[in-house]
Amino acid sequence: MPGARAWYALESDCWRSSAPAAAPHGILRKAADAGRLPLLIVLAAVLFNAGLAVINAHVTPLSANAVIAAEVLIVVAAHAVIFAHYRPQMLPWYAVIVIVVLFSLERAMVVGNFDPKFMRDVLLIPTFVLLGMTTSPRRLTTLVVALHVIVVGGVLFEALLTPAFSGLFDIRQYYIATRGLEAADFWNGGSDLFVSATRPDRLFSFIDLHRTSSVLLEPVSLGNYVVIITAFLCANYRNMSLKVIMFLLVGSFIALVGCDGRLAAVSSAIVVLAAFVAPLLPRKSALLYLPLVLLGAVVLVIALHPNATADNFPGRVAYGIELLARYDMGEWFGNSDRLLVQAMDSGLAYTIATQSVVGLVAFWLFFILNAEEQTPTQIKYLHGVCVYLALSMLISYSMFSIKTAALLWFIHGSFQMASQRRMANPVRAGLARPDPGVRAQLSSGSAW
Repeated sequence: MPGARAWYALESDCWRSSAPAAAPHGILRKAADAGRLPLLIVLAAVLFNAGLAVINAHVTPLSANAVIAAEVLIVVAAHAVIFAHYRPQMLPWYAVIVIVVLFSLERAMVVGNFDPKFMRDVLLIPTFVLLGMTTSPRRLTTLVVALHVIVVGGVLFEALLTPAFSGLFDIRQYYIATRGLEAADFWNGGSDLFVSATRPDRLFSFIDLHRTSSVLLEPVSLGNYVVIITAFLCANYRNMSLKVIMFLLVGSFIALVGCDGRLAAVSSAIVVLAAFVAPLLPRKSALLYLPLVLLGAVVLVIALHPNATADNFPGRVAYGIELLARYDMGEWFGNSDRLLVQAMDSGLAYTIATQSVVGLVAFWLFFILNAEEQTPTQIKYLHGVCVYLALSMLISYSMFSIKTAALLWFIHGSFQMASQRRMANPVRAGLARPDPGVRAQLSSGSAW
C-alpha cells in the first residue's frame, strides 16, 4: 500500500536525519551487532564438555581444572566481545556482577571458605545476557538451527549406536574425573553413560531405550535444552520459515522422548500455554510465576504428604520444602554451609544457601522489572524463561549449568536488543515526531 510504503520510507529517513550526530547509523549498527563471534562463544559454552569428554576418554586424563579453565576462557572471551560493543544499556547488568562478587566475598568471610562455584553460578547469567545484547535477533535462528542439528544428531547417534556413543564420550569416567563422582553413584556400574541414564522407570515407556544425553552428556541438561528451544520457538516462530519451525518441533520431540524428561515435558507444555496468554496479561505479570509455583509446592506437600525420599516430582518437591523448614538465619541469608550438601538436590534450597533469599528475590525483581516487554517476542520469551526457572528450581539447580544457561540467557539478551535498536530510532521510540507537513502526507496516504 502506498501509505505503508510512505511510512516505511519516512521512518528510515527520519532515523538517518534525526539520529544524534555522535552516533551515526553506521556506528549504531556496529555497536548493536558483533557478528558471528558471539554465536561461536555460545556454541563453545554448550559443547565444550563434550569435547573435553572425548579428550579425557582418548587423549589424556583430565581433572576439574580443565573444566574450570575452559569456562574461564569462554567467559573472558564473552566479556572481550561485550567491552568492544559496550553501550550504556548494559550498565545495570554490570551492576549485578559487582553485587554478586561483593556478596561472594562477604559470604566467604563469614563462612571462612571461598568457593568460586557459587559466584560463577550467577555470573553466567549477566555474562550471556550481555553477550546476547551484542547480537542481532536475526542471527538467533542460525545459532539455534546449527545447535539443534548437533544435539538432535547426537540423540539419534546415541539411540541407534549406543556402544559407539558410549565409547566416544565415556561420560561415566569423565564425570568421575572432573566432578568428583564415584562409581557407586551410578545406577548401572556397567554403563559408561551418565549417572541417571539407566533409571528404570521411563515416562515414555513406549520406547525401549535408556535416557539419552546427546552432546550435553546429561539427560537433565537435554531436557532443559528442550524447554529452552520450546520457549524460543513460541516467541520467535513468526520470524522463521515453516521448514525451520517443523525441524525444531520434530527435533525437540525426539530429544524429549530420548531424555525422558518428566519435568521437561510438563514445563514445555506450560511454556506453550504461557505463550498464548502472556501477550494478554499486564506487563510485569511474570513476577508472579515464582511465588505462585512456590505456593503450589507448599499446598502440594500439605495436601498430599508425598514421600520426601521418593525419586519423583512430588518427592523432590517435598524434600526441598522440608529442607527449607530446617533452615535458620545463616542459611536464609546465604552465610552457612551447614546444609549445603543436602541442598544439592533442591534448586531453591541451593540458591538460597549460596545466594541468600534476599539475593534470590532481588534478582527475580531485577530480571523482570528490567526486561523490555515491547514486542510479543520479548513478552513470550520472558514468560517462558520464568516458567522454566520457577519449575526447575523446585527440584534441581541444573539451571546454573553453562551448557543450557548460555543459550537461555543469550537469547534473552538478543531479544532485548530489539528494543534497544528501536530506542536508537527517535521516531519509533516516540522521542521525535515528523513535522506537520509530513504527518499530513501520511494521513492522506500519499507516497513521496
